[in-house]
Amino acid sequence: MTVKTRSHAIATPAIGALILAAAVTGAALIPAAAQAVPRVLSPENAPTRVAAWESTIMWSRQDPATGRYQLMKSVAGGPPAAVAVPPRSGAPFDVDLGTSSSGATFAVYTRNGDIYRLNVATGAEAKLTRLSSPKVERSPTIQRGRIAFIRRSGRTDELRIGSATTASRMIVRRGSIEHAELGDRHVAYVTGVLDRGAYERQMHIRNISTRADKVVYRARSGGSNNASILRASYMADPEGFLWARTNVGSGEGSRLIRYTLRDSRLGYAPGSSSHISTAWASAALGAVTTDVLGGAESIDSTNPNACTESGRRYCDVVLTGPLTFAAKP
Repeated sequence: MTVKTRSHAIATPAIGALILAAAVTGAALIPAAAQAVPRVLSPENAPTRVAAWESTIMWSRQDPATGRYQLMKSVAGGPPAAVAVPPRSGAPFDVDLGTSSSGATFAVYTRNGDIYRLNVATGAEAKLTRLSSPKVERSPTIQRGRIAFIRRSGRTDELRIGSATTASRMIVRRGSIEHAELGDRHVAYVTGVLDRGAYERQMHIRNISTRADKVVYRARSGGSNNASILRASYMADPEGFLWARTNVGSGEGSRLIRYTLRDSRLGYAPGSSSHISTAWASAALGAVTTDVLGGAESIDSTNPNACTESGRRYCDVVLTGPLTFAAKP
């Protein structure tokens, strides 16, 4: 090995050996940091959905005696704690986490088809009467005090946006909108279309102010493979959205996908075909995930019997640890 000066190269075996040793040590440290070991945040015995914002994580826990769901919370990866709000019946909370107009962390979810907002710090819950209607609202999402949600109207889905004090307005109407996620200036939402006999899911990113709307990712099912795009999660730094693409059948190509707004680029990390819900917790915690036997396409996606098979657990709430998005698509 040689060390180059401005005028010439000098052979220095001893120095070269030191440099090589340092390089080997550094190389050994990089994969250790990149390949974080997933950690079970909360063992669960029924399928659930997860949400996160700036290290606050929420999900649902089913009471096996009543079948109802209790809202749970963890802060900075700490011990789970029950949230003192009435339980939800029929399905896990469709919870999302974000901020109020002042930057405080708030949660939104539905109960009996109406939208509720929760101040995470104080525990104060309120029904949002300006946004709720006799129709059924679902998939609410909050950021900077604005709240978006999906409302079924006749044979179409409406993606609407409003706030706790203002009525909603429609920003997107499609035959099928599966779920949505608000950012500071954008909303990410997934549609499903039937194209030449195959079902394709499309991730849209829409600028709320300019109304510019583009499809940034597609997942197409075909043959024995069912492809899903799970609900996106807003990331503040780098600003963008994270979601999971799952492939059930082929067993290949399941990924956690990051879309950064500043450069419109996609990055990929390894995922699982069993994921049913994912969210971005923080750079230190990584993503929070939960699985179900058969993944998002399973008919048992809300069945407690889909939580274990051959000793493997599926429904636990898991933290990935720090992620790098350098995998192949």
